[in-house]
Amino acid sequence: MTSLESNPAYARLKHAYENPLAAALEKHRAGVLVAGYTSNTVPWELLRAAGFFPVLLQAHTRETPHADAYMEPVFTRRMRSLFEGLLSAKWSFLKTLVIPRTSEQEHKLYLYLSEVIRQGDGGSMPQPYLFNLLQTRSVQSRAYGLEETKSLFAHLAGIIGREARREDLVSAVTESNAARSAVRRLLRLRRGKSPRLGGSEALRLIGAWYFMDRSEYSAEAEALVSQLSRRAPLQGPRILIKGASLDHPALHEAVEAVGAVVTAEDDWWASRAVGRDIRTAGDPVRTIFEKYYLDAPSPRTFPHGTADRWFQAAVLRDIDGVVFYLPLEDDVLGWDYPRQRRWLEEQGIPHLLIRDDARSLSGETRRCIGTFVAGLSRARGSR
Repeated sequence: MTSLESNPAYARLKHAYENPLAAALEKHRAGVLVAGYTSNTVPWELLRAAGFFPVLLQAHTRETPHADAYMEPVFTRRMRSLFEGLLSAKWSFLKTLVIPRTSEQEHKLYLYLSEVIRQGDGGSMPQPYLFNLLQTRSVQSRAYGLEETKSLFAHLAGIIGREARREDLVSAVTESNAARSAVRRLLRLRRGKSPRLGGSEALRLIGAWYFMDRSEYSAEAEALVSQLSRRAPLQGPRILIKGASLDHPALHEAVEAVGAVVTAEDDWWASRAVGRDIRTAGDPVRTIFEKYYLDAPSPRTFPHGTADRWFQAAVLRDIDGVVFYLPLEDDVLGWDYPRQRRWLEEQGIPHLLIRDDARSLSGETRRCIGTFVAGLSRARGSR
């Protein structure tokens, strides 16, 4: 495998991924307003058009004394860490905070933060704003979602004292689309019979786009593509990881350490991070809404056929096996697992279920991964 360590673009993207607050703090010190958001279903382009530097809030805090005082144990580690960071003034420089309702955990995060503020314990934390985007596919939900998007646009205008102009919206969409194009070029290096980009690398390179200026991201990502395309193809069974979103490469590294190549993830951190471009023709607020309503993966998308479409197409294209990642803290995606497992069995696609926390996989789980990958390798060798 050609090493990327000496490539300056790789170093900058990796730094952004591993230091998710670095660019936001730099912008803040330069006098730029910073807007925090908690997941992929918040329209980055609306924040950008309003003059903010948008940054995805990331936290991997193990000790959560502030959260422990308010939150029940059923909250995921990520939600507890976000709550902790916000109450401990880690993100006190944020001008605004937008939380979507496209997962139950984030909705509860919004409610708990609002209650803490009501009780007078919010400190310097900004008042959170709930972007109430629904993921049911109906005429009513679509109309409601458009109105919610317009309300978010008006909320941002109230903060900055003016409404963003159409040219601001088009500029933000154009910048974001260029970054999407760069990500798609990286993703193409993962697909097919001869992938040239491994999953643990891809997660870092693609994940960086949540923490950088997207114009800067585009340039750095494009600079990597030519080097990566000259690599020898990576060998080993091609794996898709399905389940709880992974914002760190620990599970990818465990799977690839035993000879497989993670070529796809059915979550919003890598393979599905960008999707299709946003149309620049017509009303920009409407086209931005349509992107996030119709083309942004969410834990709760109905009906099931819509939710499963991307997964099934990716598996049938070039996947040898599926690893389901459903840690014990999950209380959403596990409901879909029996249906998806049954479909894989009908297609004759091997699969493995992992319940451990990916950051601390047990020796037994690692042995199961090794056995699973070895079986896939034997099957490939017999074809």
